[in-house]
Amino acid sequence: MTKNPQRALRRHHAARRKRWAERELAHMVDWHQGRSRLKTVGMLSETPKRCSCWICGNPRRYFGQPPHREAKAQLDG
Repeated sequence: MTKNPQRALRRHHAARRKRWAERELAHMVDWHQGRSRLKTVGMLSETPKRCSCWICGNPRRYFGQPPHREAKAQLDG
């Protein structure tokens, strides 16, 4: 049976994202209140946005403006 390279790549990227999340968590000490550190790292590695408030979230939802990438694409093209 041959090994699936996609599975190895997926595991590699998951480990890489978790290392990134560990570094980011060092700066966000207040964010993991009441949660275990491993759970917080896993959550941050899968969903990098901390929340969906008006500062972090989609500007179309809160202000009726296009998201940053769409606005940049309109300017470029």
